[in-house]
Amino acid sequence: MNGLSIDAINELRRNARSVVRELGLLNDAYFEIGVTLAERHLLIELTTCSSPTMGEIAERLLLDKSTVSRLISNAVKKGYIECIVDKKDKRKRFLKITKKGQETLNAFEPIAFNQTKEALLTLTDEEIGTIHKGVALYAKGLKNSRVQSQDETLSRHSKKIESLTEISSCLHQMGYTLDLFSEKDEQGLYKIFKEVVDSGSQFPYECSSIEEFHRQFFTPQGQVYVCHSLKGEVVGGFYLKANYSGRSSHIANAAYMICERYRGKGIGSLLIKASLHLAKDLGFHAMQFNMVLSENILAVKLYERLGFNIVGTIPQAVRNPDGGFQDGYVMYCKL
Repeated sequence: MNGLSIDAINELRRNARSVVRELGLLNDAYFEIGVTLAERHLLIELTTCSSPTMGEIAERLLLDKSTVSRLISNAVKKGYIECIVDKKDKRKRFLKITKKGQETLNAFEPIAFNQTKEALLTLTDEEIGTIHKGVALYAKGLKNSRVQSQDETLSRHSKKIESLTEISSCLHQMGYTLDLFSEKDEQGLYKIFKEVVDSGSQFPYECSSIEEFHRQFFTPQGQVYVCHSLKGEVVGGFYLKANYSGRSSHIANAAYMICERYRGKGIGSLLIKASLHLAKDLGFHAMQFNMVLSENILAVKLYERLGFNIVGTIPQAVRNPDGGFQDGYVMYCKL
């Protein structure tokens, strides 16, 4: 592509960093108002759309559900927003900016507006036009790149992989390995367990203690597998065990978790596929998930893409951190 040199790319990055510094965005609290950059974006979105859901905010801010869940939880604690339960369907919850949130928004928006205005006043009309066009094009390019990357990841990892050897090879090409749990993995895996449980978006557990981690992940007849980076860092993992005892012990159960900064790379789908092969090799006839949170839309879609079906819905099965409820899905896949 003409003009796309290393120097051109680095120059754009330098200018982008300069803009961030000039705007003071390196400060966690914006102009000593005490609101984080993520909270600013959340409050702005709540004034541009009427009573959005958590999922809609996640899509607008381009954040995953666990990150948005923590963001919203913190904003509720600060009194910036409130969660409204639908009167007709108490499983539905909507977000609304509070009076305090609006006052906070009113405190920083004039600052940001005037800062932009004063900067543009130092430029000519032609230069201002160039900025408008350039920023819009750069935003378009970033979006195109993100969408293309997501499409490539989905295409690469949603295809059917027939063997554990292929899965291991694919993981290795991405820079990861899948291994049986050993004692050296305990702290790394527990750290991810605590991160996932505390987010409230994936597991229904309320306690994230190491004792709860042991109780949920380690059973006498179960197995735990760990995904490592090639440097040995624990990236994620899953347990594999019988879902029932006695004459129903031929049905397996598993639970997966990935460190937040490694999500969206296709690791999760490979771990699920690996677990299905491992379960079959262990003599299980099927895999069943007893409680998939209905609001964990990405996980539900991924499970369905990999052969699981929703065979039952438990209404208001999980209490959310804000006091609302969501359904729980029972999902099943024949091996």
